[in-house]
Amino acid sequence: MEIIIHERDDISHVILKGRLDSTGVEEMDQPFTEATTGRGLPTVVDMSGITFMSSLGIGFLFANTKKLKKAGCKLVLLNPQGMVEAVLKTSKMDKVMPLFYELEEAIRAVGGDPSIGVDVSPTEADAKDSDSPVAEQESDSVPRDKPDNILKLSITNEMSELEGLYATVNEFLTGHEVPYRSGYAVNLALEELAVNVIRYAYVDDDEHPIEFGLGIVDEQIILEIRDAGRPFDPREAPSHDIDADDLDVGGLGLTLVIDMVDALTYRREDDKNHVQVCIQLRAEEGSELWSAVNDGASAGSA
Repeated sequence: MEIIIHERDDISHVILKGRLDSTGVEEMDQPFTEATTGRGLPTVVDMSGITFMSSLGIGFLFANTKKLKKAGCKLVLLNPQGMVEAVLKTSKMDKVMPLFYELEEAIRAVGGDPSIGVDVSPTEADAKDSDSPVAEQESDSVPRDKPDNILKLSITNEMSELEGLYATVNEFLTGHEVPYRSGYAVNLALEELAVNVIRYAYVDDDEHPIEFGLGIVDEQIILEIRDAGRPFDPREAPSHDIDADDLDVGGLGLTLVIDMVDALTYRREDDKNHVQVCIQLRAEEGSELWSAVNDGASAGSA
C-alpha cells in the first residue's frame, strides 16, 4: 500500500494506492488516521489507485468517516474504479461516503475551496514488498506431477499469513489469465472467509492449520477452505442491510461474497468445516484480465 498526503489548510486530500485488504488496512491505519481524523478537517480520499478492497477496507474508511462526522466534517471518495466502485455501491456505503469523479467537485462537496491548487509536496509512505513464505514453502512441497490447474496451500490461523497466501493465489490467477471480475471475486471470497476463520473459529490461542484448494475446472474457479474450528455455515450469517440511519458494517463481508460468487456450499465432515465457492469464468469478460488490475493498472468501470 502507498499513501500520498496533501495537507491543505481547508481540507485533507489523501491518495491511496494498492490493496485495501486486511494487510493494507494494518499498514495504512496510523498514517491515514493522522492525515484525516487527526487533523479534524473535511477529507477527500482518492480511490483511483485502489485495485482491491474487502469489507475490512470499507470498515476502515467508514470508521474514519464516523469520527469526522462527530467533528462536523465530511469524508468523500474520489474516482473509485471497476469492482471497487461496484462493491461500494452494492454495500450501499456510497450513501454515507459519497462518490465523486472530479477533484474540484469533491473538494466543493466537503466545503473546501476548489480554486486552491494542490501544489504542496506530498508525503509518501511506501509499504515494502515482503517475500511470501507461503509461496516458497508450497513450491518445495508440491508434487512434480500435480496438475497446473490445481493449487493447494496451508497456512496457520495468523493474520500475518494472509499476505503470502494472496501473493500465491494471485500468481496462480495471473498465470491462467483469469477475467477481472472473476479474479476479484476469488480475492474477496478468500479474504472474507479466511479472516473469519482466523478471528472466530477457535476459542484458544493455539496454532491451527487452515487448508485451501483452488482449481480451474470446466470454465469455473473452485475455491475450497477447510478448518477444524467451531461449526459455522457462512450462508447462515446475518445479512447486511444498511441505510442512512443504521450505520453498521457488521456482516458485510459474507454478504458481499454470497452476492458476488455463483455458488457457496458448506458441510461439516470429520469435525471440520468444508466451504466450497464456485465462480464462473464468463467469456464476455475475457478482454479484461485480473492480472492487469492486480499489477496496478487502472480497471474500467464495472
